[in-house]
Order: sequence, then structure tokens, then C-alpha cells
Amino acid sequence: MRRVLVVGCEQEISSFNPLPSQYSDFSILRGAEVFDAHAKADSCIRGVLDVLGTREDLELVPVYAASACSAGPLSAEGFDRIRRELLEAVKREAKDVSAVYASLHGAMGALNEADPEGALLEDIRRIVGADVPIVISLDLHGLLTERMLRNCDAAAVFHTYPHNDFTSTGRRAGVLLARILDGARPVMARVFMPALVRGPELFTASGLYGKIIDRAKAMEENGEALSAAVMIGNPFTDAPELGSQSFVVTDGDPQKAQALAAELADFFWKHHEKMVAELDEPDAAIADAMARSGPLTFTDAADAPSSGASGDSNVILAKLIAAGYEREALIPIVDAPAAKRAHEAGVGARLTLSLGGSIDPQRFPPVEVEVEVERLGDGEFAYEVSGMPAHAGPTAVLRHRGIRIIVLSQTVFLMDRAVFLAHGLDPEKAHIVAVKSPGAVWRYFTFTRKNYVLDIPGSTSANLKSLGHKICPRPMFPLDPDVTFQPKVEVFPRHEAAVR
Repeated sequence: MRRVLVVGCEQEISSFNPLPSQYSDFSILRGAEVFDAHAKADSCIRGVLDVLGTREDLELVPVYAASACSAGPLSAEGFDRIRRELLEAVKREAKDVSAVYASLHGAMGALNEADPEGALLEDIRRIVGADVPIVISLDLHGLLTERMLRNCDAAAVFHTYPHNDFTSTGRRAGVLLARILDGARPVMARVFMPALVRGPELFTASGLYGKIIDRAKAMEENGEALSAAVMIGNPFTDAPELGSQSFVVTDGDPQKAQALAAELADFFWKHHEKMVAELDEPDAAIADAMARSGPLTFTDAADAPSSGASGDSNVILAKLIAAGYEREALIPIVDAPAAKRAHEAGVGARLTLSLGGSIDPQRFPPVEVEVEVERLGDGEFAYEVSGMPAHAGPTAVLRHRGIRIIVLSQTVFLMDRAVFLAHGLDPEKAHIVAVKSPGAVWRYFTFTRKNYVLDIPGSTSANLKSLGHKICPRPMFPLDPDVTFQPKVEVFPRHEAAVR
């Protein structure tokens, strides 16, 4: 029986979030815990289990999985510890291993390592040897660096945004690995494109990007490719290889892989200038919203924890108060000191709190607000998007006039309705709901009568020129004018036999 090791290390970061994340921010699963946690989850590991777990000739070995909410770059100590633990776990199980599956993101970053995923894959390759296939799964907002490509055999990449194909991507990775174990000889080709894109054209169900992804999906479905994708990177992860890229895997056919990767790159570049965010000026948006019936949504993509932001923006709150807003609004804010004071005061207490800017005060100067403590919580709930647990720490619902502020002690994903529902709040009954996610409205807040995407500060602002990139390749669209594209296809075979 052939042994397949299953590992994971997932986090998406914003290089512009001033607070480094730590080892303690990660959920660490060891051994059997990995499969137990993902057995009923909507995740890539679950998808791999669905496919490979049914094969009698394979033994799936749960090894180690670390995952954390998107945040600032991981501390050096945090990355070193996760790296050490993961590799020690792989070494313990490396005897007689036939393959490795790794659930990764692609937009991870550490203060001492610009390419954590590449470093981990290089380490794993060193342990298991050159002839053991390694297959990975990635977020389409991730990067495939040269080091990653030189140390894996193939990759399955998300095909949807907003993401709803976690499990199916894992299944595609499982099928990919099974085909390699059954004799396929993967050849990978990619084309780098100097573009960072945002905006509604990226919604795959309705935008131009979706048409490009449809072609990648067709390549897989009609047998042209073992895997195909167009990755748009994470524009908030300022990294040496940041950008967009097309990616294709074929079975022993480098010429076809190059042609298909070039086709996808040409398709993308033809439309890339249309993939920009359309942002609303906040004061004008508030004035318009005050004249409308709800429910309405204010998308604060600039402070989206799912993209790596700190979650402590108070800009919408401050502007609503300044506008004399009296109707019902729901606004989540990460502010551990405020949550602590609310718990100390108790339900029903009235107090003046400094809200927001507890992590990023330079962008979000704290605002003094008179509030009533309506509800207290422990911050334990399950995400709608995945079914996985959220750990927000002590929480409080604070009321100022008609505005309810959901104060969290820890940054968690805010890409669905879970944070509101867990605190007894129904977004459909509010007039304005602040949604700290660029894509959540179109999946979980479809009841909105109008959505405003606000041009406000934050470490994940879609106003990309406001962020201050220093490391990524230049020139880069839209950071620089008149960016040109000279296609270059790179091929990464696992070994020489793959291209003969």
C-alpha cells in the first residue's frame, strides 16, 4: 500500500498591516486531528480525503496542518516554529512515502522569509527526495514562485471568486495526485503578467475574469490539461514575485503546456485594464444611503481581515456619527481594550469608550463614543463560508443611537454573516451593514438594496496606489503608467523524463 502524506500551512497576509501575526494566532493540528477537523469542513483537505480516501491502494497519513486568519506578516519566531514542527512531523512519517499533498495558500509572508510556501516545499522535497510527487492546492490570490514550482510537481488552484470551491479544489488536487501515481508525467508552464487587479470584473460568476477562468476549466474538463488556472495574486502581499500569472499542467507535453499558458495570459492581458475597483466617496455614499430604505451594505474592503487587514477601522462609524446618522447600522470592529472594558462594566452599563485604531492607529485614530453595553460573548462561533470555528475572544455588542458596534478581541474572517448572527443581530433588519470583505456581499448579503464600495483607508485598500508597494516587480499595473507585457513562458518539469 502506497503512503500519501497530508500537510497544510495556510495564511494570507497584508504587508501593510502594521501588526505581525504570531504562532499563537494559528490553529495547529497534529496527526489524526487533521482529518478529524476537516472531515465535515468545506476545505481542500476535505476534498483530497473525498477522492484519495476511497482508494484501497493508498494509505492517507495525516501529518500536520497550521492555519490562521489573514493578518500582518508572520513573525520570524512564529514562522521558524511552524516550519520546525511541520518538518519534524514530515520526517517522522517519511519512510516509504509515495507522495505528498500540501494544502497551501500562496500569499503567506513572514518577517524573515518572503516566500514561506517555497521554503516549506523546498524542505519537504529535501526530506522525501526528488522522485516523490508533491501536489499542492492554492488560492487564486496566491503566488506560484519559482522556488515553489521547482519543488512541487503540480498544483490545483481555486476557480471561483468569491471562493466557493474549497472542497472541489481539493478534489481536483486529489485527482491530480492520483493521476501522477498512476503514471502521468506532469509538466508545468506559467506566464508572469505585471498586473495587480481588483474590482467587480473579478467576480467569476459575472465578470470578465470568470470568462478567462471558464477557459481554464474547459482545458481541464476536455483533457487538454491536467490543471489550469489564472492566478491574480494578492496585491496586499508586497513580495518579490508579486503579480498575476497563468498556469497550466499537462501530461508530458511541454509544448502544449506552453501554448495553453500563453493563451490564458493573452486572454487576461487583453482585459486587465478593465479589472479595477470602482470606489465610492464615503461622505457622498452616506448622504445617498440616508435618503434610501434599507437594507444597504457598505463594503469596507480596505479593512478586510480575509485579505490580511487588522479589522480595527472605525472610519465608517466616525463618518456616520459626524453625519448625524440615527437609523440602525451594524459595524464590526476589532478592539480588545474596548471589549475588556465592556466585560468589566457588564450588560446595561453606559460608558464612554475609545473605539477603533487599537492595532493601526495611524490609519484609524481612535474615536470617543458614548455607548450602552447590550450583549457580551465569548467570540466562539462557526463561519458560514467554511463551517470551521472562529475564535474572536471576548466580544461585546455596544449601542450608540441606532448603531450597534460588534467589538471583537481577535481578528477573524468577516466574509459572511456569522459575526452578526452569533451576536443575535439580523443583517436583513438593519438599515446599513458594514461588510469588511471585498466579495462577501454577492454571496451572503444578496438582500441588499444597494452596495457601496467605499474609498477609505486600510491595509487592504483597493486603491492600490495608496498602499506604498516597495518590493514587488516594477513597472506594475496600475501602480505605474504605460505598463507593457512581453510574454515569457517558463516550464518546470519534475525530472528530465517528463519532457522526453
